[in-house]
Amino acid sequence: MKTFTTCGRWLGLFLLLACFVGSAYGQTRTVTLTLNAATIPDTTLTDSFMEVRGAVNGVAPITLADGNMIDWSDVSTLEPTNIGGDYWQIQFEIADTTDLTFKFYSQQAEDNSLNGWEADPNPVLERGTNDTTLTVHYFESQSEYRGVSGDRGDYDWRPFESKEDSVAVWFRVYMLSEDGVNKGYNSNAGQVIGLRGDNLDLDGDGGNDPVGPLDWGITQVTLERESMASGTPGYDLYSGVAYYPEEAAGETQAYKFVFHAPEGALDQPPAGWEDLVEGGDRTFTIPAQDSTLYWKTFGNTPAAGAQPVQSAVVFAVDLTPLEQIGVFDLVRGDTLQVRGDFNGWDCSGDGSPGDCRLDKVPGAPEYEQVVPVTAIPGAVRNYKFFLDLNNQAFRDEFGVDVIPSGWEEPISTQGNNRTFTFEGNAGGTQILDIKRFNDVLPPNIIPDGNSIDVTFSVDMTPALTLDEPFEPATDSVTVTFNDSFWIVTQGLPLTPRDDDPTVGDAVDTGRVLREFLQLTDDDNDMVYTGTFTVEGPTYSGFQYQYSYGGFDGTSTTFQTEAGAGLGSALGRRRTRFIVPNADGSWPATYDIGQETYTATGALPFDTNPATGTGIEVIGDEVPDQIALGQNYPNPFNPSTTFEYTIDRTQHVTIRVYDLLGRVVTTLVDGTQPAATYKVTFDASHLASGMYLYQIETPTKAISKRMVLLK
Repeated sequence: MKTFTTCGRWLGLFLLLACFVGSAYGQTRTVTLTLNAATIPDTTLTDSFMEVRGAVNGVAPITLADGNMIDWSDVSTLEPTNIGGDYWQIQFEIADTTDLTFKFYSQQAEDNSLNGWEADPNPVLERGTNDTTLTVHYFESQSEYRGVSGDRGDYDWRPFESKEDSVAVWFRVYMLSEDGVNKGYNSNAGQVIGLRGDNLDLDGDGGNDPVGPLDWGITQVTLERESMASGTPGYDLYSGVAYYPEEAAGETQAYKFVFHAPEGALDQPPAGWEDLVEGGDRTFTIPAQDSTLYWKTFGNTPAAGAQPVQSAVVFAVDLTPLEQIGVFDLVRGDTLQVRGDFNGWDCSGDGSPGDCRLDKVPGAPEYEQVVPVTAIPGAVRNYKFFLDLNNQAFRDEFGVDVIPSGWEEPISTQGNNRTFTFEGNAGGTQILDIKRFNDVLPPNIIPDGNSIDVTFSVDMTPALTLDEPFEPATDSVTVTFNDSFWIVTQGLPLTPRDDDPTVGDAVDTGRVLREFLQLTDDDNDMVYTGTFTVEGPTYSGFQYQYSYGGFDGTSTTFQTEAGAGLGSALGRRRTRFIVPNADGSWPATYDIGQETYTATGALPFDTNPATGTGIEVIGDEVPDQIALGQNYPNPFNPSTTFEYTIDRTQHVTIRVYDLLGRVVTTLVDGTQPAATYKVTFDASHLASGMYLYQIETPTKAISKRMVLLK
């Protein structure tokens, strides 16, 4: 005890002398230090512990003029504050007759065995009489970073080159996330990590001469691994720089992270695209000076906590409706594929195209394929079916220059991806429900010889107050259809990917030029109407959006409803179905009813009346749990209703099973926002008996019983 007291007295005397020395200095000056933590090879958090440690005139610890303490240990009280993303800043006062020797220290780096201290030599701030603001300092880690250890050079060193007349933007992504692993990222596979995004239209001419480093069709910016040491945080962190012209400052850049196979061509589709939790693309505002973007995880999903397994997944599609209208013809040489985030969306995996092509099941209307899928059990996988058309034969038969792209645009999801939850039966098999291409059912087919005049009507008043407002005196109002196969059945032109529409293999962009259906406002009440004649053979469900702007015959400057910005959420497009007459015949006219231009949020859509299921949102409150209500009436004949709630945007599946566990129908299968929903189920096609209905989300499954009594 006495020894402790003596040491305490000496320490107290030492600190008292330190305070005296500090107060003895004359005038003071304010020092401002800014740290960028993007060069710590770790996913540094904004609430991490950072500290400035050092000495004044070689003395430490010492009390500074403003009462702060500085030392080479945690006695120092100089703790920078995070001011956003990678940037940390601190201000303190020192005497103008002293010099300051210092380093930055990261406790998080220390805790992760990366050494929390910066490399030598120590920066020195010489004595002076003016307030001092040092340039941004990038943390000079002692641990290996991008193949280099130790001193990086001057205080203003940075991991990228600053270029005259350009703005450097530094990107970082952690790839070993659930989405990354499920898409096929492998830490040791040597894959190429990169960026794709919007090219920039700075002169507003519609993108005829875009600028900028990113493009959706080619990976022009690649990222490098931050640490070569396996098992360290930086081993799965990738970073790199993109350069923007100075005049791009203030523009919005949309982008996503992607990865390619080690030998994959960067101008070909990536092996994996990230999916964002809320859908859509990442965005940021291009800064006016060199900057770093705070690190992201691939797909905005947590670090992978489980190991992926491989399982066989059985995909099956009934193409009968599309064969009836001639869109698909096996004899013509067309084939069907399944493409998803498990095979790079282009059948690029081992065994392709055999692993993704669905073959006709002998004696049955279905096409089927068993696809090996590697993912984390419980992961939600994305996919679509793709018609690999015999281009020239299709062109000759339909009399078109440009053929559909091949991708389905499911009317049940308003064109969004299909999804399934990967069960992860290692070495086993998972059988998915039989689907219909585009979710077109036999009752949806409008036979040849039928002509139906469909009337569109939209109130454009909400568009008058938008940032780029609707100008009734000069702007046109049009309808844009979104399903290229439906468009071709109507004899409408498709926009080619190439500038020359006669290119032999030209395929559409998924959207027609917008001049074909122009709406008019004859009585100047802001309600624009027009009629389009739907000709059979085709299908009764169509997807569309309203647009306004100018069209000069070759290019457009249209503003289109914002439903497409919802990503995977329902309401991405308007979806309507022409309903047949009670006797099964098709009407001569069909009026959609007056609609309202919708700039933000989900667009209205109908469920397919041929499914015998109706779904509607009820109530205004956001639920706080996942729940499934009991159906009513019960027993029922032939229809019944039940409600369910989900507490956040997520994938929802509701299926009806018989007592043998067989799926008899799927009522819901898609991503839905948080809400309370009411489902009306028509079981006219089922036999009397007991059935189970189950709601399934990525985190929960609830089942209930219902009785059909005819």
